[in-house]
Amino acid sequence: MTDYPHVTQIIQEAGLSDYGDVPQGIMNFAANRGDVGHKTCELYDLENLRLDTVDERIMPYLQAWIKFKKDTGAVIEVIEQRVVSEKYHYQGTPDRIAVIGGKRGLLEIKLTAQLMPSTAYQLAAYQQAWNEQHPTQRATTKYAVLLRNNGIPEYPPKDFFRPGDFNVFLSALVIMNAKKERKI
Repeated sequence: MTDYPHVTQIIQEAGLSDYGDVPQGIMNFAANRGDVGHKTCELYDLENLRLDTVDERIMPYLQAWIKFKKDTGAVIEVIEQRVVSEKYHYQGTPDRIAVIGGKRGLLEIKLTAQLMPSTAYQLAAYQQAWNEQHPTQRATTKYAVLLRNNGIPEYPPKDFFRPGDFNVFLSALVIMNAKKERKI
């Protein structure tokens, strides 16, 4: 197992995922909700979830995930599999590899108030690492879905993913490495 930094760590240390003045208690609550929501969606995708065991506070997020899959016809190929970029020395765990409309892509599930620009950088990094490791099963696109507590998924605007997203991630990696070298 490599000791490379994680994508989300790199993005955070470079200051690209700033949540402003959100109190730590709210951040902790949201992080817990995200963890539980992700695990619930994972168990659903693995067909190993009893719906009667889902907390009523999480159920709307699961319903949004189910609606997303139905509306898009997403075929989930891989769930929570670590990817490593040997070329750039980082690692991460995309939520899903999925095929939608005939295109394989990296998919990120969010249960946040809004999609942050850092999600685009995160997925660009995952895509690079996945494609390094799977040259014959390349991911040609990226998907993000924001699960809402009203049971309806939301999607980013068409210009959310940009051609320079991986370069922004690489800049974050350089910044993180410079901070470590200089012990900033």
